[in-house]
Amino acid sequence: MARYPRPWPALAALLFGLLTKQATAADTNSSAVSTLFVFETNTQFSINVPADDTSNDINFFMTAPTWFQYVALGFGRDMASSLMLVAYPATNFAQKSLSGNGGVTLSPRFSTGDTEPVYSPDIRFTLHAGTGIVNGSILVNGTCHNCRSWQTSALDLGDRNQSMIFALGPSLELTSDDPSAPLRRHMGYGSFSVDMVKARGSLGGAAFGTLRNASDGANLVGSGLRRDTDKVATAHGAMFAAVALAVAPFDTLVTVALRRWPTLPMLSSLGYFALVIGAMVPGILISKEHILSQKFNTPHQVLGLLTIVLMFGVVAWGLALGFAKRAAKRRGEDLSPRNQTLSTAHTWLGRLVWLFFLINNGLGLKLSQQTTMFILGYSVLAAGVVIFLLPVYFCIWRCTRQPKPPKEADQEMDNIYTRHNEE
Repeated sequence: MARYPRPWPALAALLFGLLTKQATAADTNSSAVSTLFVFETNTQFSINVPADDTSNDINFFMTAPTWFQYVALGFGRDMASSLMLVAYPATNFAQKSLSGNGGVTLSPRFSTGDTEPVYSPDIRFTLHAGTGIVNGSILVNGTCHNCRSWQTSALDLGDRNQSMIFALGPSLELTSDDPSAPLRRHMGYGSFSVDMVKARGSLGGAAFGTLRNASDGANLVGSGLRRDTDKVATAHGAMFAAVALAVAPFDTLVTVALRRWPTLPMLSSLGYFALVIGAMVPGILISKEHILSQKFNTPHQVLGLLTIVLMFGVVAWGLALGFAKRAAKRRGEDLSPRNQTLSTAHTWLGRLVWLFFLINNGLGLKLSQQTTMFILGYSVLAAGVVIFLLPVYFCIWRCTRQPKPPKEADQEMDNIYTRHNEE
């Protein structure tokens, strides 16, 4: 009786071959991603180029802790030539993330230089499953449509060292559904290279967004992660805080306490004015970096410029009064009643300038998106300085005021009374 070979070994070999082929295909697809992981900031940026030659799309995935105001990925070598994708928490992000509606605002932007990038509504994108605020991190899993080339540059799909950039916002709160929301200067940024050949392959957007926590096909270049501080803005704020909380009160004290020696108040006012001008210069410089302040029409800028113009008038007025007092002193005369009235008005205008500086500092903190607690802390400090100095000013005024000369009628009655007693 003829014996037929058993089919099991052949079937096993066939099954093993199919499984091996599928595993190889899966490995190929899973490797069609280039990922940069930045350990210091716990951030990740992944790129996938769909294999479809007719597509002009780019799949991307990025994540960063929510203590950063935003996370941004830029296609290109520097800000001036990059297409930037900026992500930050949306309004009510917790409820939106739980309901599967995202919870993240993605804003495609362009920049003309080292300034805040401008939102571009012409860039289309799709956010996939997995996008949201998860465990204290911003997760963005999306596809940028027609993003392989843009108005100033293009991606080279055959480049194994394609230049890209990233940025991380400061530790300031930002929750907004507005893709044009104002952004503060980044606190960290860097450049990296991407292997676009490795990143090419068929890969679904939803399956693409995964946490890898390791770099593969991408590397930091140059100085790596660069930490950034807005030194100009810090100098502007610190100098005006010193003006409002220390220099202006001191100048007012000098003006009241040493008014009999006009040279000293004059020197104090000139130093006060010079410090204000010095503090204004960095403010003008940083205004050019941000979209909201480039037109100089924010309440902080308007009140600040008006206050400086008013202060210039007060200083000029004070110099004129100083010369008038010295001229009267040389003639052995007292200051005329008219000039005395002008001197009193000058003093009160100086106090008004101080009040404007106190208020405008608070507006500046709001414009720079400082936390509510920080703004409240400044408000309490400013109010405390005013409350403390009011009785001090009053005491100095009482001690240094000059007694009013007797009126003519009173003087005449005194003379009559004196003659009557002599008789």
